[in-house]
Amino acid sequence: MAKDKPDSNEEIDETCIFCLIANEQDKETRIIKKNMELVCFRDIWPAAPHHYLVVPIEHIHSCFSLHQGHIDLVERMAEMGRAVLHDRGITDTNDMRLGFHQPPFTSVDHLHLHVLAPASKICKYLEFKFIPRSYRFVTESSLRQRLKGITPPVKKRGATNMSEESLDQNELCAGGAFCLPCLGTTTS
Repeated sequence: MAKDKPDSNEEIDETCIFCLIANEQDKETRIIKKNMELVCFRDIWPAAPHHYLVVPIEHIHSCFSLHQGHIDLVERMAEMGRAVLHDRGITDTNDMRLGFHQPPFTSVDHLHLHVLAPASKICKYLEFKFIPRSYRFVTESSLRQRLKGITPPVKKRGATNMSEESLDQNELCAGGAFCLPCLGTTTS
């Protein structure tokens, strides 16, 4: 069930823990950094000494919901993640890992960037979840590159919501976008 956010016409999903955190309705999670668009907080199951999540305040389902109009959002998410690490004295960019899990490998259906450091100290038992360019995990830079080829969905005449918009699944797959067989490929 959704309800209006305070002082906003946008809705939040009351069943989504990340929506609740982003809108400061979860009393147990400490927000580390926040702006008008994004929030950052510690992962409840950290895989590295520094493991944070950066989420948009707006409910976006997953990487599959993104298109080229979201490239700047992904970059801003990464910038916030790097800033949080920098604020904590982590400056070695070669020992950081920033990326997204992709369905069906997501635990929360709300877009979130994993920010891990030092990457060399990711827990060996959880390492498989954060292998760059795997089916499970796409780095923020790889995602931005893939989004360049994905145009926003076009509304059908008379469509009133996203479920009625036209979205050609074959176009999403062209050039190695998001289907499982194409995840490890890069676009030319």
